Amino acid sequence: MHAIKTILLSALFIIMMTTVAAAENAVLASGAGYKEMVNELNAAYTKKSGQKLDLIYGNMARVTTQAKQSGQVDIVLGDQKFLTKARMPMASTVDLGRGRLVLAFAKSSKFSKVKDLDNPAAGRIALPDTNKAIYGKAAREFLLSSGRLPAIQARLVEVSTVPQVFSYLTTNEVDMGFLNLTHALKVKNKLGGFVIIDEEGYSPITIIASMLKTATHTDEAKAFLAFLNTEEARAIIKKHGL
Repeated sequence: MHAIKTILLSALFIIMMTTVAAAENAVLASGAGYKEMVNELNAAYTKKSGQKLDLIYGNMARVTTQAKQSGQVDIVLGDQKFLTKARMPMASTVDLGRGRLVLAFAKSSKFSKVKDLDNPAAGRIALPDTNKAIYGKAAREFLLSSGRLPAIQARLVEVSTVPQVFSYLTTNEVDMGFLNLTHALKVKNKLGGFVIIDEEGYSPITIIASMLKTATHTDEAKAFLAFLNTEEARAIIKKHGL
């Protein structure tokens, strides 16, 4: 089932990239966990300027790979460290804030604390891809630094993205799962609750938006980055947990 979901997600991403290849608007590619925030920023930007961006989402490994291969992405949004390691050709950058890891609980779950990770009665625990997704990496770092791995490895369910972790929580396929604070705030009414993980347990996550040197819509991209520094945009970003 996981393999089928991965194939379907990859096919969907390719279709999306084919669609934006012919677009007249600037294209922004973002980590899937920031979809709600980026959508709201884009809507506010459109209302203010009359311009809009075409948006694509996925885990950061897929986002960076497709951005490089397609040559059609103007702006990337995600973890600064990941983008730097991926050698994205960044021209100008806006710092959006610090990303936060949270442990969320399904509504059907009787658990509500970080220490419940150690409870033998706790069921499965979902986390994003630990090789490709920012918060999957952060979750694994936290589990290692807190001494919980390899003891709970058998109960971990690794999926592709943060939204998929949320999907597993809402269908009660897992008792708890790791999300980012931005996504958890968006869906808090559909969760049994969540707790913010101490940042000392994982490497700092600095979220940025960067125009690429390969951008083909440079004026539009620069205008959007300038908008991100306005009070209106900062209020939206703060509301979403950055």
